[in-house]
Amino acid sequence: MKTYSKIIIFFIICNLFSTSVYGEDNIENYVKYAKSVILIDKETGRVLYEKNPDERRPCASLSKMMTFLIALEAIKKNDVSENDIVKISKNAAKTRGSTYRLRANENVKLIDLMKGLMIVSGNDAAVAIAEYIGGDLKSFVDMMNNKAKEIGMNKTLFINPHGLPVYGINGDMKNPKENISCARDLSILAKYLLDNYEEDVLAITSIKTYTNPERNFTRNNTNSLLRVMPQVDGIKTGFTGRAGYCLAFTMNVMGEDNNDFRVIGVLLGASSSKNRTYESKKILQYGENNFVRKRVIKKDDFIGKVYLHGIDKLEISLKAKNDVYIVKGKQEKIKRKIELYDLSCPIKKGDNVGKINYIGENGSVIANVDLVSDSEIKFVPLNILFKIFIKQILNQ
Repeated sequence: MKTYSKIIIFFIICNLFSTSVYGEDNIENYVKYAKSVILIDKETGRVLYEKNPDERRPCASLSKMMTFLIALEAIKKNDVSENDIVKISKNAAKTRGSTYRLRANENVKLIDLMKGLMIVSGNDAAVAIAEYIGGDLKSFVDMMNNKAKEIGMNKTLFINPHGLPVYGINGDMKNPKENISCARDLSILAKYLLDNYEEDVLAITSIKTYTNPERNFTRNNTNSLLRVMPQVDGIKTGFTGRAGYCLAFTMNVMGEDNNDFRVIGVLLGASSSKNRTYESKKILQYGENNFVRKRVIKKDDFIGKVYLHGIDKLEISLKAKNDVYIVKGKQEKIKRKIELYDLSCPIKKGDNVGKINYIGENGSVIANVDLVSDSEIKFVPLNILFKIFIKQILNQ
């Protein structure tokens, strides 16, 4: 028999304090040069700062994060090996812009191409990877767009694996076509990379100076933020005339009691390389100075009690299923709201009976935890069923 709960809950509401989303440190004072910016907590995806995050813009070499992802997942699926030898085509070798100095008919390991892609932003490496993984550029770009759709990059369209502008499409030599995205979409991509392949990604993107003795090649990472802030360990630079100076960046923020958290930022359309580095640094410092990671509930914490139909003998004790950590502003008040499900007998220990939503100052849910029963109700006795029946009649 299904019995719906009339809820009476007893628990102490704790005031949870954390920095307000925009904090006392007014970031608007120094984000002047970038067209679009977003800063998120890597674990939860919570937005810590944003400026025009959904504005669609050319994304230049930040496109290479997707090229890298497609190659990395092909390796993880054993479709290819990182040690595969890739013969460089004439098409790849002649690619303009920033290069890994590839030569036609040269043989290069796939993993070295991936390093050349992410560390020195080699457009030639992007083409070589695309031809090897996809068979041809069009097929690889289709893979890029399919992956973008799969992970929720809804404002993104790729036309090539490197982000260079393409002139002459439909005879138009003045208005090039470019890969298009937005700061939010690119943060989704960066988060996906780190959620699934953090060690693989950061092992490459954290390299400050890349040397490949076999190719007699040495060059600094294009990401100068690595040399400005030691905590930074990724991810990717970008530039074209229309895109401006772009950067996807990340670092681990040291917290109290080992409550560290990782932030991911994306900056698009800065007016110079210097301004790109300066504003990215300021955005990271804003996140570091204004936010903390706190545990707001502990696994098995007692939350309260539910009495089905207000009847004492139908008591269910509630406890938290898991620990919950949130990244929040140091002065921000976090609310929590309990949501209970319709309950029916039998109820066993460990059954999900509801959840707690943690709500930030802007009204968005920033975390939640399942509530589970710490009690057991195998059946409802006949005398109690009769009381419920009478109550229902009287309440009609």
